[in-house]
This record gives sequence, C-alpha cells and structure tokens, in this order.
Amino acid sequence: MAEYKKPFGVKIDLETGVIPGAKKLVRKLSDLKGYFADENAYSELLKDDPVVYEVYAIEQEEKDGDLNFATTVLYPGKVGKEFFFTKGHYHAKADRAEVYYALKGKGGMLLQTPEGRAEWIPMEPGTVVYVPPYWAHRTVNTGNEPFIFLALYPADAGHDYGSIKEKGFSKLVIEEGGEVRVIDNPRWKSD
Repeated sequence: MAEYKKPFGVKIDLETGVIPGAKKLVRKLSDLKGYFADENAYSELLKDDPVVYEVYAIEQEEKDGDLNFATTVLYPGKVGKEFFFTKGHYHAKADRAEVYYALKGKGGMLLQTPEGRAEWIPMEPGTVVYVPPYWAHRTVNTGNEPFIFLALYPADAGHDYGSIKEKGFSKLVIEEGGEVRVIDNPRWKSD
C-alpha cells in the first residue's frame, strides 16, 4: 500500500510576500559580488550592503514527482543603471520547468538558453511566466516598490548558480531616460 503525504495549506501575506513558517533566505548586495556590470557603483552601494531580496520557501524532499513553492520579495534599487535582480539560475536537473506568478509590484523575468539567446518578459500582478526546461531565469524589479512573486518548481530540480556566476546573462536590464531597456551585456562570456 502506498504511503501518502498529508495535504496542507498555507496563507501567503500578499502585502509582504511572507509565508509564515517557511524557510527564509536573505540575499544582500554582498552576496551578489561579480553579478552587476558597474563595479564602481557596486562598490559604492556595498558600503550600505542593502538587502536585495528575500525568499520564503516551502520545500519537500528532493524526489521526482513532488513540488516546492516559494515567494520572493525583490526590493527596488539599482546598481548604476542596472535594476536589482535575483542571482538567476539554471536547474541542476536542466530538464525541469518552473512557473512564476506575480503578486505585487512591477518587474520582469530575464530568461536565457545556455548559448545566450535571451528573452525578456515584463511582469505585473496577475502575470504568469512559464520557464521551459533548459532556460536560465532571473527576476528583475523595475518598479519603485517590492516586486513579489510566487514560484512553483519540481522538488528535485535543484539550482545551478555556478553557470550564471561564471558567465552571467547575455543581456542587462537597465533604466535609461526613465525607460526600462534590455541591452547586451559587454561582459557576457560565450563559449
């Protein structure tokens, strides 16, 4: 006879993005060394070492067929012209997909194939983004308030942050003339 897990429900605070009882991860600017293009602006802002984002995760065992979910609160800010973003990652099991649902604020998702083909999808409350297998993904806050979203992903997907740390994304999301622009990343390393 199969052993059944007990179903459960949690309530997400839609104003703050907090999931009570969830595992909390805090990423400060110092955790993103080498990720932003403008190193001088990074060094200057690092003196204050602001919190860039927080993650509230409900995780299951890392096994096939199960799902994790998490909210992220990505704070507004910029390093030079570049908007605050999450580290971004591929999945350790690259054939795993993910779904994001914007709850509050304004931002977007930058996605990229291993070869560097990039897509930018703007997000506002109610926007759902499907991240196909094999695509790296990073969220970006392009607004003036916290950008809060929910992510649903296979429990066994894992995170490959190393590839992004090493190569970066092929595009940058910046503010120029009061507009959001997606430009080529001059530091991106293609194979």
